[in-house]
Amino acid sequence: MLHRQDGDDVVAITQPAHAWLSGQLARAWGNDRFARPEPWQEVCLGAEQHDIGWLEWEAAPTLNPKTRLPHVFHELGAEQHTALWRRGVELARAYGLYPSLLVSLHANTIYGNFFDFEKAPPEDAALVRDFLAEQRAFQAGIVSRLRTDPRHAPHASEDRIEHNRLLVGAVDRMSLDICWGVDEPRKVPDVPATLGERVDAELRPEGGDPGRLVMNPWPFATDRVELVVEGRRLRGPCTDERAMREALRQAPAVTVETILVPA
Repeated sequence: MLHRQDGDDVVAITQPAHAWLSGQLARAWGNDRFARPEPWQEVCLGAEQHDIGWLEWEAAPTLNPKTRLPHVFHELGAEQHTALWRRGVELARAYGLYPSLLVSLHANTIYGNFFDFEKAPPEDAALVRDFLAEQRAFQAGIVSRLRTDPRHAPHASEDRIEHNRLLVGAVDRMSLDICWGVDEPRKVPDVPATLGERVDAELRPEGGDPGRLVMNPWPFATDRVELVVEGRRLRGPCTDERAMREALRQAPAVTVETILVPA
């Protein structure tokens, strides 16, 4: 779950809703400088479903006793986090080989960028290393199968798969920033442009309006991208987990609308 501060309230946005926003970004992607996702449907679906493993958890989120709010995704321990990722890869298999490969590869991105093996407790570091080794074996098996498939073989080269991994990572990062709220310039690193080329991009509010963001450079096919994601308004901390879950069920829906424009 993500928390978007709105005055004294918190707008709680689920991981699958945030992933839906990632999918909206992927489907808008592509121009002369930034390669369109290929294979189109599979990459967009992988971006849209990269957090599918959170579906069951989001139906009954756990309470952080310190904040008395639902746990934010990075507050969960390694044992629970790796289990959610593993479940996500399994569920993504229902859509097909390529989407499940991208969900698995996104775990590499997340742990590579955000998990500090040196500072983590040794047992957590061992759990994550074992999980990533398991996923690398899974990925190798999927890639081998894709390269024998007439539809997917042209998109199963090492360069193309890495490009698509970076694309899912970029739209995920942008979606996180948009869900949290962009009130100052935010860097989006390692954005794939042409095959083998990466650039750093920036999101910033236009005229101080967090609902209208400027992106530079511009990776989209049109000169305006309209995005939507829904959250639930929580008015203050909760006394216990049962009360928190009930508050979420009764909470008014909040639609977060964002417009992206080029510099």
